Amino acid sequence: MPTTIATFKERADHALFEERYREALLFYTAIVQLQPGNLDARLRVADTLLALGDVQAAAAVYTALARNAALAGYPLRALIALRILSNLEPKLSVLLTEVARLYATGSKRIGKSTRRSLPSLSEPADETVFQRMPKEDRMLAQHAQVLATRYDQDCVFFPERLLPIPLLSLLPEDDFAQVLTVFSVVRVRPETWILRQGERGHSFYVLARGTIEVSTEREGEAVKLAQPSEGTIFGEMVLLSDAPRTASVRAVTDCDLLEFDLTQLEAAKVKLTHLNDALGGFARERLLTNVTLTSPLFRPLDPRERVDLVRRFVNVNKRPGEVVIREGEQGTGLYVVLRGEVAILRGEQEAARLGPSELFGEISLLRREPTSATVRALESGVELLFLHRDYFERLIGAFPELRAYFEGLSDARLTDLRSLRPDAGSPSGEEIEVELLF
Repeated sequence: MPTTIATFKERADHALFEERYREALLFYTAIVQLQPGNLDARLRVADTLLALGDVQAAAAVYTALARNAALAGYPLRALIALRILSNLEPKLSVLLTEVARLYATGSKRIGKSTRRSLPSLSEPADETVFQRMPKEDRMLAQHAQVLATRYDQDCVFFPERLLPIPLLSLLPEDDFAQVLTVFSVVRVRPETWILRQGERGHSFYVLARGTIEVSTEREGEAVKLAQPSEGTIFGEMVLLSDAPRTASVRAVTDCDLLEFDLTQLEAAKVKLTHLNDALGGFARERLLTNVTLTSPLFRPLDPRERVDLVRRFVNVNKRPGEVVIREGEQGTGLYVVLRGEVAILRGEQEAARLGPSELFGEISLLRREPTSATVRALESGVELLFLHRDYFERLIGAFPELRAYFEGLSDARLTDLRSLRPDAGSPSGEEIEVELLF
């Protein structure tokens, strides 16, 4: 098998993770020499120089990378370098304002653009490059610094327009710059869990470099939701709700993340209103995508039909403790939980809790009976999708498999309800079967 740049990277990463820093520096420097446009290799040269204790050389490489990456349309890599620089020397945090000036909303540089792609790791690698490397450690470090700080037109292209940074470029320059003072860089190795479903969080993240996988657990099975690209925001629901995480995120490759901690944002008096406004539409699109991928309601539908069905839903928000469905009322439609949780109550007894992608309200529609339980939003409030009963009836008429699913779900909920202890006011346990859910 021919040696490729990916081979060099794998060897370099392995050495770096095992703290064999000179060996790692050798391979990363070789990649920069063979692929001058490889910004990630330049970043790793700086990382290994720093690990070797050559702070001055590392700072020079980080600074050059930050300036050129920002102008070349790779601002997230610039932010990684600048955050590390500002940790080395706090006075250098002023450099972050330059990125804000380039990428904040209203910047004349933001617009439709194309940027030069990073070089492919599948390109062949010439192993004779090591013959031209200095043997002595100090000379190797100097050689690495010179190579990694040298940029010319052959390796970097500066477009006239710059593509916006997701979320951040929606902020005014002052807010953008303020947010940049409090983010952290999180460096994650392959196969590491970043977020776990069910945990409570206090941060949201931007994927600055690398590959992650998002999944959720449904009915005991892991369902892959996405393998997002760089620039993707995740964990953003923490800004809108204190509910537990609704999905798990795992690093597929080594990743660099920009972490935004709510406590630090608030301490810095960052205007969270602007962040909430910017995240609102973005978060809802993410939630809708997750629901269409995981809810059984959408499984029989092709992509066009899913889009059409989503358009039929109405968005409903309920505050903590607010009633969604009240026992004894006529059922009006089907609900899908988009965000948060609801409790299903019969009297004062809780029968179940439902979370994102789960459905309720279908039994009264199928049986054409008044609802027999109360549905209430839990502590963090809930966001729901509501489908009117007329369209629900058309849907199950057009898709027999959906009718079969809902009938099976109704039977299962009947069984669960029979296991509940009767309320004190109920004459017998048999009456529960009649006074069903929803």
